[in-house]
Amino acid sequence: MGLWLGSAASLWQSFWILALTIVLMGFTYNFYRNLTLVLLLAIATGAIGMAFREVALSRNLVSLAAKDHSQGSITALLLTDLHQGSAKVIGSHLRAGNYSALVKTATVKIAEREYRIRLPLRLISRSPIAAIPGDHLFCNGQFLLGTERKVAALFSITGKCQIRRSKNPLDLITSQIRTTFRAQARVIPGDAGALIPGLVLGDTTLESSAFATQMRRTGLTHLTAVSGENFAIIAAFLAFLLQWIIPRLRIRLLITAVFLLGFIFLVRPSPSVMRACVMTAVLLFAKAKGERSSPLPALGLAISVLLVVDPFQAVDPGFSLSVGATAGILLFSPKLIATLEPTLGRWSESIAIPLSATLACSPIIIALSGQLSLVTLPANLLAAGAVAPITILGLIAALLPFISHPLLIADSPFAKWIALIAHKGAAMPLLLLPKSAYGILIGITLGVFLLRRSFKLLIAAGALLALLIWSPVTVWPGRNWVFVNCNVGQGDGAVINLGNHSAIVIDTGPTPALIDECLSALQIRTVSLLVLTHFHADHVMGLAGVLHRRKVGAAWITNLAEPAIEYQETMQLLHAIPTIKVHQGEKISLAEISSGRTYGDINILWPKLLPTELANLPGDGSKVNNASIALLININGMKIFAGGDIEPPAQELIATSKLLPVVDILKVSHHGSAYQYLPLLDQLRPKIAVISVGAGNSYGHPALTTLSALKARAIPTYRTDVDGAIAVDSSFKIRVLKKDWWRISWG
Repeated sequence: MGLWLGSAASLWQSFWILALTIVLMGFTYNFYRNLTLVLLLAIATGAIGMAFREVALSRNLVSLAAKDHSQGSITALLLTDLHQGSAKVIGSHLRAGNYSALVKTATVKIAEREYRIRLPLRLISRSPIAAIPGDHLFCNGQFLLGTERKVAALFSITGKCQIRRSKNPLDLITSQIRTTFRAQARVIPGDAGALIPGLVLGDTTLESSAFATQMRRTGLTHLTAVSGENFAIIAAFLAFLLQWIIPRLRIRLLITAVFLLGFIFLVRPSPSVMRACVMTAVLLFAKAKGERSSPLPALGLAISVLLVVDPFQAVDPGFSLSVGATAGILLFSPKLIATLEPTLGRWSESIAIPLSATLACSPIIIALSGQLSLVTLPANLLAAGAVAPITILGLIAALLPFISHPLLIADSPFAKWIALIAHKGAAMPLLLLPKSAYGILIGITLGVFLLRRSFKLLIAAGALLALLIWSPVTVWPGRNWVFVNCNVGQGDGAVINLGNHSAIVIDTGPTPALIDECLSALQIRTVSLLVLTHFHADHVMGLAGVLHRRKVGAAWITNLAEPAIEYQETMQLLHAIPTIKVHQGEKISLAEISSGRTYGDINILWPKLLPTELANLPGDGSKVNNASIALLININGMKIFAGGDIEPPAQELIATSKLLPVVDILKVSHHGSAYQYLPLLDQLRPKIAVISVGAGNSYGHPALTTLSALKARAIPTYRTDVDGAIAVDSSFKIRVLKKDWWRISWG
């Protein structure tokens, strides 16, 4: 009983949709007197279902083996295609993305004992596996703990897997169709060709992460893979064809249902696909019955069934968006069609349906992502007309490969049109809201205003948002900011303001999105000078984010081309930018790179002209760290020292060079690690110290010894893991994003 209560209490968020759904059904069928009973039944059903799943996944031999990182082997059924994740920065190095898939075990071997046990696992492999869903795999590897709640553990493969091919002809046929169609889609170059397999068959293999990001920013994510809209289009197309052949409605619906069942296997019966299919079934039911009151309880029943089968969908963002879109279409589209029909005629339905779905989903998107794109609605309206041709022609091309080439060529203009909308829409600014309880409150409030048609309140809320965005009291980083240390996680990224939306950027952090978000918040459009202190991944792998829609005048790099992979990746991105290797003793006037708008200079304090052999300290690459570019920046009378990741041997040589004055801002080297030469700290005597570091990092940064040394010298210390991004203005006023509840801006 205690275990059940504990699981129920910790997972309260998984029950609210189920409770809301059954309450909705109760209202519809006039169960007013039993409303309390219905609510309690919904909560109990959700709690029990989730509790059973939680216990089953956390209290078993596999989860115990994962806690001990035990070695073993599994025989398992492959449930999904293998997908390669994006490359990740781990420490100072870039690691290629692993391949992953869901499997269900048949047998598990741990400590030389074999057990027959059926559990879902997340399979992780460093290399691709030539297997298809339905195949049985025998793999050796290691059981590991993961954060994915719907699996018992991770299983990291060591060596190769033995594959026993599925004998199910349906698996073989659908896999062959998908493989052939993916290869044929390559006839259309670029993002348009990558979009078609995803939109038609849910095969996102060809889609780049950059294109997926653009689609997400524009509010077109539902078009990167199969969604309920695809099912609805196919169902409508079949209904249109069958009405000329079969007069009886029920027989037409039965044939449509059978075809959609086969389509499920073709696109893979994942939770998202099943969700889309059920939501489409609700819409078909509504269409067939033609009664306004019928679809809502049908939607409630569909949601309830899905949650009973898989309670984890209750905390899945995709589930909320799918429910919201379907509910929006059912509730809002009839009224919108009636309003628009006198003016737009037959086009009213094509506009009303995406408009209804977008209105219903917008509060959910705000609550989940903290972002609201003002181009989402027009982007969906512009793209709506292209979705149906791509879906229908693409599906015919996939099923009839001998005529696929002309059909794909016919699809090309429509796919290119959607890709163009995504490219242009992603360049437009987003309204950035806090990803916290305040953001959720804003989303819910907007939803209530929409449902109640409180347009005056909506206008007032918009005026309040505008006030918060442009208010000089609350706005970060302040109008006269000079220095900003961006919050880029476990990495480094700093910005020096040169005025007129231009800046010096020192390092880019490990993630393009974070440095891009910071520069967008600072409204930087031109990077007059980019300094990459050294080539460790946590300092350079965010480079693509700096280059995103910005002009870079020149780049400074160190004279050590290591690590090799990170160096090559960086130089490929810098190929069109003037790149200079700099060394100790060089100096540049800020007037040269800011067209006279800013006075001051940059002195290069390190590295020396030739690589210097210094003592290696424990850790992640002393040689590369000690090749970092160290700068003394004097801008409008404010002095800043930034030394990359230099360690005590290099710091000592700088301290004895007699090139250092007292400074205002010290960017503490190497994320505040224990490797500091304290006499350098005494020589610089900064007014404040800034540490760029990621929360909960595995390196123990910043070190207690370093923090103690700063405290002993009464140097106020700011750190990005605690304070967020740090800004200093010309009057030395310091603003931090410690509490971001008011952080509402364009980005």
